[in-house]
Amino acid sequence: MDRIQSGCCNWCEQSEDMGYRRGGRVPASCPPNFQGRYTVRSGDTMFFIAQRFGVSLQALINANPHITNPNEIFPGDVLCVPGVGDPGGRVPASCPPGFQGRYTVQSGDTMFFIAQRFGVSLQALINANPHITNPNEIFPGDVLCVPGEQDCRVPASCPPGFRCRYTVQPGDTMFLIAQRFGISLQALINANPHITNPAEIFPCDVLCVPCEEECREPDRCPPGFRCRYTVRPGDSMFSIAQRFGVSLQALINANPHITNPNEIFPCDVLCVPCEEECREPDRCPPGFRCRYTVRRGDSMFSIAQRFGVSLQALINANPHITNPKEIFPCDVLCVPCEEDECREPDRCPPGFRCRYTVRRGDSMFTIAKKFDVSLQALIKANPHISNPAEIFPCDVLCVPCEDHKCRKPDRCPPGFRERYTVRSGDTMYTIAKKFDVSVHALINANPHIENPLEIFPCDELCVPKRHKRDAEITQEPEVESEETQEEEAEE
Repeated sequence: MDRIQSGCCNWCEQSEDMGYRRGGRVPASCPPNFQGRYTVRSGDTMFFIAQRFGVSLQALINANPHITNPNEIFPGDVLCVPGVGDPGGRVPASCPPGFQGRYTVQSGDTMFFIAQRFGVSLQALINANPHITNPNEIFPGDVLCVPGEQDCRVPASCPPGFRCRYTVQPGDTMFLIAQRFGISLQALINANPHITNPAEIFPCDVLCVPCEEECREPDRCPPGFRCRYTVRPGDSMFSIAQRFGVSLQALINANPHITNPNEIFPCDVLCVPCEEECREPDRCPPGFRCRYTVRRGDSMFSIAQRFGVSLQALINANPHITNPKEIFPCDVLCVPCEEDECREPDRCPPGFRCRYTVRRGDSMFTIAKKFDVSLQALIKANPHISNPAEIFPCDVLCVPCEDHKCRKPDRCPPGFRERYTVRSGDTMYTIAKKFDVSVHALINANPHIENPLEIFPCDELCVPKRHKRDAEITQEPEVESEETQEEEAEE
């Protein structure tokens, strides 16, 4: 049984040495049975203090006549906190036999919440407190009699197929219990006729939690079913269909013993269908890459993406899949390549860097980026790719360089640091940063680069020396390489 606090508040008398203003107003004395003295803090009001200690505002004002204006209190003022049930709080003359205890109303309480807290009916609480003339209006400081616990309601018997007996806990409702056990609210109500009002259940009430009269199992499953699945709490036909990668309608059709697909219960057994036979192609068109067995969650679109082919090409290569929108685990697909052979160029134009074999996920755009060439240049260098929007793994592409030769300076300016060959991804800015020189100095040292915004792998640049002032700032000794010294000697 819950032990009821008498309403005493857990606080201690405040001292003037705790940072409060000295010189506050202090009462000469406090009324009998007061709870204690409270020192006002910044932000306090009489209303908030009354709420904090569970007394009425009027009772707090009456206990502190030295506060001439209750609307104005200041940090450091000392207040008498009246005892519970002092004027302003209604106290019963006596409580009925067998009552649990007395409870002092706190701010925010209602008769309904108090009845729930102590596991009694609202009517029993009202009947035990005739001094509360209007049960809809109770105030902090009011004292209530809490009646003794009512008899726990236990069913004489439970209907066939009930799963267990469940004892109601504080905070339970019929709806929450039905959810917890994966049954409908109406089924729970029907199984518990001893609960005359389903909207009012109390801790210690005992409920029958029903199953279906028998767990429903199919007599047989249609050809090609994958397995038998036992329903769990929270399952639905839709979620099970998703889990096993089949359509909702296919799952419903395979389980005619479930008369209402919207109501399935834990322990029901379902057939999870496959297609009648795993569908396999008689043969695959010339140039197919492999045979692929469909997995859960696959679609024709995701498989086409995975193997780097167009959706239409995949559909055309698999005429045994009559509806491409419905494929099932264990179906086998032909994954086509283009034509009979991987496409290779007869020759590549002058200046191509290399031949590149297309990989899964590649596109002309990503390859152009990878090799630092324009998309248009890549397309022009590969006329054997009739549709640049469709390339396939194993296709071979020419990756062109610019038509001009690698650009090299005739000579570098006096005192240059070294020569640098541009690499893929370089810019004038990144090279200047790499050698700790200014972009302006790097551009001036390389007049053979007509447009500094366009440099290409294999271009050669002169790297100027760092400025003397830059060297002093970095405090790094400048060491010339043997190659630089030899080049300077030649000049």
